[in-house]
This record gives sequence, structure tokens and C-alpha cells, in this order.
Amino acid sequence: MKMKKKILSVAVLAALGAGSAQAVNVSTDGTGEVLVFPYFTVQGNEETLLSIVNTTNQGKAVKVRFREAYNTREVLDFHVYLSPYDVWVAKIQDSANGGAEVFTPDNSCTTMDTNPEVFRDLLFTDGGPTGIERTREGYFTVIEMATIVDMDLDNNGLQDYIHTAAGVPDNCAAIRQAWINGSMAANSTVRAPEGGLFGTLGIINVQSGTQVTVPATVLENFLSRPAHNEPGTLRPDWQDADPVSVVVNSDSAAGTVTVYEDNWVTGTDAVSAVLMASSLLNEYSANPATEAETAWIVTFPTKSKYVDPNETALPPVAPFTSVFRASAAGLEDGMACEEITITSWDREEAEKEATGSTVSPRPPQARVSLCYEANVIEFGDDSNVFSAANTTSKLATAGLPGVAGWTKIGFASVGHQLTGSNNTYSGLPVIGFKATVLGNSNVGVGASYGSAVNHAYERMISGSQTGVTVFNAATITSN
Repeated sequence: MKMKKKILSVAVLAALGAGSAQAVNVSTDGTGEVLVFPYFTVQGNEETLLSIVNTTNQGKAVKVRFREAYNTREVLDFHVYLSPYDVWVAKIQDSANGGAEVFTPDNSCTTMDTNPEVFRDLLFTDGGPTGIERTREGYFTVIEMATIVDMDLDNNGLQDYIHTAAGVPDNCAAIRQAWINGSMAANSTVRAPEGGLFGTLGIINVQSGTQVTVPATVLENFLSRPAHNEPGTLRPDWQDADPVSVVVNSDSAAGTVTVYEDNWVTGTDAVSAVLMASSLLNEYSANPATEAETAWIVTFPTKSKYVDPNETALPPVAPFTSVFRASAAGLEDGMACEEITITSWDREEAEKEATGSTVSPRPPQARVSLCYEANVIEFGDDSNVFSAANTTSKLATAGLPGVAGWTKIGFASVGHQLTGSNNTYSGLPVIGFKATVLGNSNVGVGASYGSAVNHAYERMISGSQTGVTVFNAATITSN
């Protein structure tokens, strides 16, 4: 049975007048073609675990790409070949050279040269830090390049990447050799990606006994054609996405579900559109009675395509407003800062807005900013959940209304807008999660606990076409 790629409802597309059923969108059921993992770290005693699951009966060729946190410069990528119903797992860990490396105990075929494979600093030519320690924090992506039709490169009647009864692939060496001698394209057959992937991120600290786990953000309808590119190239990437986006936005108060469709000049804009948020929301706890510490991960996956002079001719490009290499203070220090607002409420509705005096490092002119691609925000004076070294902002206890509550980070300031063929999206393209760790040493037991929850988001969309309402509760009557 062929696993068909999920396509948006024909009725919805007809209502929109869309010319093609291929449009990038965030998966509503947790599986798709692209997995975006908002963070990895090996700082302190942390290690990062990852898994990729193929839920289909088809083989998958996927690109795994790791990027550092300052400017999402690539530090490593390779291919993974997933057999039907396969799972690939790996760990990002300390490397002896002071950076990070990836190790896999898995049997699935990869194009990794060694195991473990160290992260590289070859692309640190952007004005940011140049040391190998820059590889110790970042985020990573998985992009399905193609569905595999035939990959029997040694002509023995078995697919080289598919696990045999012994639990190992038939011939991974043949796959790697085919790329080396340039015979892969001539001797294999692939077709367009069809989705069905999901994955999980886990950050574990063995010494403290904590682990937090969150699912990846999943995109569908990313590529309408195969992109089984040679290992070691920087493609496929965001710009290779089909340049059409669809955003589904529900309004419970109005009882409506509205679909927004836009055409874009680049695939990067289409991806950014489906990730745009005017604000993100989550809880925090910095309660000393439970030894609570909270950190938020706030990642802008497409940011470098808009702020890096090597990625775009005239940066910054909307929705971003700051060029990489220039901080708000005018220093060349590997930052591109974007102004935000932070407002918190305690559990009894008391409200407090953060200012520059309550955020460290203190921004100029009392503005609050996030300056990296992958940012860590620690809540409270003593919080240090991920031991983040260079990408951390700390929201002081004095900037919180209480020891526990919830927070809104707002992005819809002047300049943070992305305008497509029909609509304008206010905010920034963002993903992330909050992690809270608790301890109970006060009762004499040296144990700790961790939990993580993906952020909630608000959207602000307007324009010449404000969307097509495909469901309106007011039109439904009962008999």
C-alpha cells in the first residue's frame, strides 16, 4: 500500500482559490515532512537526545542538520535512510575538542564519516565567535528529501537501507560509496516526500537526575519534488520549500476557523509565515519552597535568512529589524537583537511588565531584546536549568509578580511584520518550550524532577484577504 502524502482539503483550497494543493503548513496531527527541534545543548552536564520515527511503509531519505545558536550557521549535516516503520536515535554530547559531537547507537544507514561525528566550525566567518565552543548550543532540523522507490545499489535483490531479519540494513556501505563515486543518482530511484515523520527532543542531566522531553514542531507539504541532494551540501533548506503557505487560525470566541493562504517570493517566507506569532505564552515557577527553576527556549528558525549579510543582499529583511554582527550597542559581538515585551501574571492575577532593569544582560535604554537564533530565558535570580553559557537572558525575581504564574512575550512591535500576496502577519517566526525542574532536598531526599511544555501562541493576521472562514458556529442550527 502506498502511503499518500497529506494534502489540504480540496474544499478549503477551492474556497481560497489556490492554484495548487501544495502549501507549507504546520501539522495538526504531529506527523509530516519537516521536524524542527528548537534546542540542543551540551553545556554544563547536559546532553541532548533525539529520535526520528518513520510511521509509514515507505523508505525515507532525510537530511539531519545541526545549527549553532548565535546565527544558525551549520555545524554538521548528514543523511539518514529510514526503512519502513524505522526509528533512528542519537545523542549530542561533549566532544574532547571543547565543542559538541553526535553519537548514534542505531543501525539505520547514515552518511556519517565517523561515530561519534564532531561538530565543525568551518562556517564561523560571519563576525560572531569563532571558537569551537560555539557549537555547544543550537537547534536542529530533519527534512525529508525523498521517498525511496529503489536503492538496491549492489544489485543483490535487497534494498540496501532496509533492515534484514538480523536487525541491520542490507548494505549501508554501498549507499556511502555510491555518493563518493557519484553513482547514487544513476542507480537509485526516489519520488517526492510523502510525510509521516515525527520526533522527540530530550535534554538530560545525569548528575542532577533530570530529563525534559518535548516533541518537534512538524511541517507538512514542504517539497513537491524530491531533493535527494549530495551529502555535505547546504540543501535542501528553508528556501527550497514551495513558496505557498496556509495558516489555519481558530477563534473560539467567534466560533470560527479561518484559513489564510499566501504566495511568497521565497520558500523561506512561506515557512516563516506558518511559524509567525504575535506573542508566545507559557507558565513559569521559581518557587524556593519546591526548589523550582524555569527556563524558556525561544528559537527563531529562519532568522539568519533575514539578518545575515551572507544570506541576503540587503539585511535586515522584514520581519526582522537588526543585522547580525551589530548589537543594539553597535558592537560586533555576534548578535542581532530584536525588541520584545515581557509581561507576567502570578497565579492570583497580579501583573508586572519587565523592563531593562530586570533583565540581564541589561539592554540599552531599558528596552528588552532577544539577540540570538536560539535563546534561553531563565526565570528568577537563581535559575540555571540548562547551564547555557552565551545565549541566556535572565528575568530577575524583581521582574516577576510572584514565584509562580505565567508570562507573555510579545513580538508585534514596529517592523515585525511579514507581508505576502494577501495578508500581513505581525510578530516573528518562533518556536520553543518551557522547562521546569523541581527538587526536594529540603525533606532529605536528593531527588529532582523535570517537565517541559511547548509554548502556546497568539497570531495577528490582517490584509487585503483576511482569510476564508471555513467553519462558523453561528451558521449551525440544531433540529
